[in-house]
Amino acid sequence: MTTPNSFSDREFRDAVGRFPTGVCVVTAKNAYGEPIGMTVNSFSSVSLDPPLVLVCLGEESPRARAIINAGQFNISILSQDQTDVSSHFAQPGQGLAAESMVVAGHNASPVVPHSGAVVECDVEAQYPGGDHVILIGRVTHLTTDTSTSPLLYFAGGYRKLDGEA
Repeated sequence: MTTPNSFSDREFRDAVGRFPTGVCVVTAKNAYGEPIGMTVNSFSSVSLDPPLVLVCLGEESPRARAIINAGQFNISILSQDQTDVSSHFAQPGQGLAAESMVVAGHNASPVVPHSGAVVECDVEAQYPGGDHVILIGRVTHLTTDTSTSPLLYFAGGYRKLDGEA
């Protein structure tokens, strides 16, 4: 049972949109062996021992179910010059990847080349989370490119870092 809120869906989105996030593409192979992906900004590390991460995938998305059913998936943390990749995988539909958009990772699942980092995972668990599925992945391989700057998302738009820490 859902309790009525004193705020609208738009007000909720605007409020949580004030939290800047990185942008990732979660990729896997669908049941036909085709590379698919979806853009997410809900990504987090969960545990160091064992190494676990989580992503939240829209429950109604056929891509979410295909990624979960694949048994393994990869998370490409996008760099600031990859807004086109993010926009492609954010579109509704099957999320098929053009051959030039992905390459095979160590686990043979697709990854986005030139990303700031790639986290390769086996599906560890899944949990319901409202209108999303919380997918836990056990990390099996990592690739990091420290020469890139991250693609950020804030207040409904892409952003870049303005300076160094």
